Amino acid sequence: MAGQQGVVIVGGGQGGAETAFGLRAKGYDGSITLLCAETHLPYSRPPLSKGVLEGGVDPKSLLLRSANAYAAKQINVQLGVRVTVIDRSTRTVATDSGESLGFEFLVLATGAEAIRPAWADAPRVHSIRTLDDAQAASACLGERAVVIGGSFLGLEAASSLSKTVDSITVVESAEQVLPGRVSLHTSERVRRMHEERGVQFILGEGVKTIRPGANGLEVELRTGAYLEADFAVLAIGARPRDELASECGIETSRGVLVDAQCRTSDPHVYAVGDVAVERRDNGTIFGIESVASAMAQARTVAAVIAGVDIPLRRPETFWSEQFGTELRIAGVVDAAHTVVDRFYEPSDGGFVVRRTRGEALVAIEAFGNPREFALGLRELTTIL
Repeated sequence: MAGQQGVVIVGGGQGGAETAFGLRAKGYDGSITLLCAETHLPYSRPPLSKGVLEGGVDPKSLLLRSANAYAAKQINVQLGVRVTVIDRSTRTVATDSGESLGFEFLVLATGAEAIRPAWADAPRVHSIRTLDDAQAASACLGERAVVIGGSFLGLEAASSLSKTVDSITVVESAEQVLPGRVSLHTSERVRRMHEERGVQFILGEGVKTIRPGANGLEVELRTGAYLEADFAVLAIGARPRDELASECGIETSRGVLVDAQCRTSDPHVYAVGDVAVERRDNGTIFGIESVASAMAQARTVAAVIAGVDIPLRRPETFWSEQFGTELRIAGVVDAAHTVVDRFYEPSDGGFVVRRTRGEALVAIEAFGNPREFALGLRELTTIL
């Protein structure tokens, strides 16, 4: 059980909020302070590229919990506060408001920030990582949109924008959409679904620059070709916000390095969510951006700090919704090992890709078929 200084959580995303409430659920009775850089209470982020971008969601409906819920659990929430320094020797954090807070345990849940290259520094070019980002993008008016990046975020944005925008072009530097994230079967089917609804794709091509033009924005491709747009959505990835950890000497590697219990190289500091990357027993470094992963890590940290049994680890899961249909993924494919993809279309609709190593199921991708996904998830749980 922690002493009087208690737990300080840096970051107001899903991982930070779940850690705070998880601690109380596990019986932790020390002080808990949740420091949020944004001015909003912690909210659900998956709807940002869906309903919020469409302009049909009340931001209040996204809140994970009400202000009263935090007060009832004696969780001190401070909004619009950024941590500037972590002092490990004194176990304190300094904030941009000039306050110094002591801790027995510190949880880093700082998330990730959108990658925004210099060539994208133009008006009406929007990233979608925060509620403010999504609201700014949804306020853009125009008939032509360019989405840069064929990632999950980019394709979800294209799906949402198709309801209000006449012309959408997705530019992806790889030769397929969702590169490195799904099987080739799933990539091709998802792309075809978009094309059937009018979304155009330029694959294997990068963007050189974006600048204001006579008719909106000019998107110059590396080949020298131009696209005209009224606005653009940037979805080319994110960078973990690990600078606080790095500056105070905590080990990082494209994120804050943690063990299976989410403990960093400092035994009094943990990390959860998009900022955390786990060093596995075989030496590989692994991280996944998903709500399910952040919540699982939050439950683990809460249990470790509270001194109770750690929850059983489940296969990693991820979901995406496009054009009203869900793509659900479970498991992780290690590129260093041979994996066989088995594609089929169940009679009740959608499609499924089973990814196996030998006879063992290591991942499943189910589009529009929750039953097959649930069956695969149970099978993965059995073999792990």
